[in-house]
Amino acid sequence: MNPVKAGFVTCVHPFYDLPAVVKHRDEAIKALTGAGCEIVAAPIPRTSLDALDIASLMRKNDVDAVLLFFCTWVAEDIPLAIARELMDVPMLLWSLPYLDLDIPMPSPMSGLTTSGSNIRRLGKPFTYMIGRVTPEKVRQAANSLKVASIARRLRRARFGVVGYPCPGMMDVGIDEADLQKTLGVTTVHLDLDALLKGYQAAPSGQAAEAAARLVSGTGGIQDGSLNTLTDNLRLYVAMKELVERHKLDAYCVRCWPELRDQHKITICATHSLMAEEGVPNSCEVDLPALVTTWLLSQVAEAPAFNFDVTGYLEEHGAVQLGHCGAAAPSLAGDPKKVLIRVHMRTGTGATVEFPFREGPVTLAKLLRPLDGRMKLFVARGEVIPVSDGVRGSVAAVVPEPSAAAFLDKMMRVPVEHHLALAYGDWRAPLAQFCDFTGLDYLPAEI
Repeated sequence: MNPVKAGFVTCVHPFYDLPAVVKHRDEAIKALTGAGCEIVAAPIPRTSLDALDIASLMRKNDVDAVLLFFCTWVAEDIPLAIARELMDVPMLLWSLPYLDLDIPMPSPMSGLTTSGSNIRRLGKPFTYMIGRVTPEKVRQAANSLKVASIARRLRRARFGVVGYPCPGMMDVGIDEADLQKTLGVTTVHLDLDALLKGYQAAPSGQAAEAAARLVSGTGGIQDGSLNTLTDNLRLYVAMKELVERHKLDAYCVRCWPELRDQHKITICATHSLMAEEGVPNSCEVDLPALVTTWLLSQVAEAPAFNFDVTGYLEEHGAVQLGHCGAAAPSLAGDPKKVLIRVHMRTGTGATVEFPFREGPVTLAKLLRPLDGRMKLFVARGEVIPVSDGVRGSVAAVVPEPSAAAFLDKMMRVPVEHHLALAYGDWRAPLAQFCDFTGLDYLPAEI
């Protein structure tokens, strides 16, 4: 991943020219550079016209985020002008707790609170932090800027939607204008026929190479045949070509009834390989679930997967999450337990089935607008072992605060039926992502 490119703007009142300001600014820039950030430092603005020049500088350098570094009180029109000109660029406000404790005026905290009030009323979301330039605070700022860069990338991301939602699935639908307005997401609609034509034209040699690669990295084929797997992975060749042609960052596909039930092929193995190669995807044309899966894969820097809630394991305090068999093999605990099988219900196609490895995970779902607002539902959980013989991509998760409370929250919010999962505890960066984008953060434990 490329280093985060952040614009750095020192915020002071134009009446003041204090040596301590330059010292703190230079320390912060040096420390952030040392933490791996690429810093575009702007001259200290003294007028709102300077602010316009700074905004132009940030546009020219195509920064991922802008950091306003408050060292004193400010002339309020200056940071407001920067925010107004950079409405689509994530913004971090960092204030010193004080400039000189014994001489309280001019205070950086006054600059932070006045500017925060103005920028929030402008309608621009942001996140903030308070503290001196210490290693801990520098790490906090660098982590925040990394999340900001993800929010920025999302505004440029292209999500492929192949076909229409599967029959009866009302809760996967969303007004794409809401996604565009809130997150800047670009949706690229493709016909299912385009995928099928690519499947029919796919060179068998490329599909055979993909099949051999999948078999060699797993426990192999349990049922079905190598020929069946190879035939199904002609969809992989076709989908890869569509991703490259349309410059897609992620995609979802109408996988049934046409593919699975009429053509007797499944895209599950394709999803599995593509996710392993860094192209997030989701089942059943669920665009909000796809955006969530993409988001989790970005914060975790690893594959994520989205499931149905398929069971309530009351005796274990857990919920069972499952799907047909389309997850990246690296999400398994033991590669030898990753088995290539036919679909559990139809006996056709090729799926990649395994129990997810034990360990801490984050569950999330971007929700359709509620009360005029888009929300991100987030929970921490722990994957525990599943029973032998369970089919599909399956994870048994003990969610916080409890399985009963988790399901109750899902039912009352309400949360739609697909949930995305990534390994690790990513609640803090997801909360910051919501700060940067204006989503409402909705934790399961409250």
